[in-house]
Amino acid sequence: MEKELSLEKLFSDIILFFIRNKYLITSITIGGILSVILFQKLKPAFFKTNAIATSGIAAYERFEDDDILNQRTAINMINNLQLDVRKEDYDALSKKLNISLEESSGIKYIEAEQIFREDKDEKKHNTPKFQIDLLVRNNALITIVQDGLISYFNNNDYIKTYQRIYNETNNDIINTIDEEIKELRSLRNTQNSTIDFSTNTILSSRDEMDIQNQIVDLKHKKSIIITNNEMLKPITFVEDFSLTTIEEREVIVWGSAIGFLSFILSIIISIILELKQKAIKQEN
Repeated sequence: MEKELSLEKLFSDIILFFIRNKYLITSITIGGILSVILFQKLKPAFFKTNAIATSGIAAYERFEDDDILNQRTAINMINNLQLDVRKEDYDALSKKLNISLEESSGIKYIEAEQIFREDKDEKKHNTPKFQIDLLVRNNALITIVQDGLISYFNNNDYIKTYQRIYNETNNDIINTIDEEIKELRSLRNTQNSTIDFSTNTILSSRDEMDIQNQIVDLKHKKSIIITNNEMLKPITFVEDFSLTTIEEREVIVWGSAIGFLSFILSIIISIILELKQKAIKQEN
């Protein structure tokens, strides 16, 4: 019973406290929220956008098949740019992206992350694509940054060396396939051929369909290699950055945070004022 009375008195005191100080608490809280809104409206806005990209770096490095889908090298290269943004080293950033110092200083945030797919068991698997998130102070910089990223990847010495070797070896394979197809066609046109096409030993005759299937298989492999040579670039944008015109100001986030802090501050001030009043009354 005494516990219930004490709890009832506690709630009663709290309610009376808020009633006595309602104007002070309300004014400080609203004042804090309005000040944040005003500040966010007056400060320069920024623009948020993202893009989807892929890279041939893993293929150039001749990783195993499972690792080709992992774009960590390309992702790490982009995330290294964020380190320069965080340090405000815009001179280094401008050199890497081949843009002006003024343009690089307009980049507020740039970071990439792997895109995964989920199977029916909700297990995540790599895909050959990744997402790039970008914040800039001027939406005119969006296309400039995208072009800068292409330059950043294309002019990287490590990537250029691997890409050159990758294309050269693929061209050698294509030439070998062409020679093999030529030989198979010659054999197909030879009646009653008794040559085994893989070992060049004399065996029983083969069906012409076997030769045709081998030619089709080689043509398919050749088409894949040619496609890779043409399509696997250091970086390719599957979806460009959206040229957004909507300003991001984070009014709701900051308004809520400052509003809560203002409310707490108003309670502390109210308690201090009441304690001060009580002290004055006791002195009198």
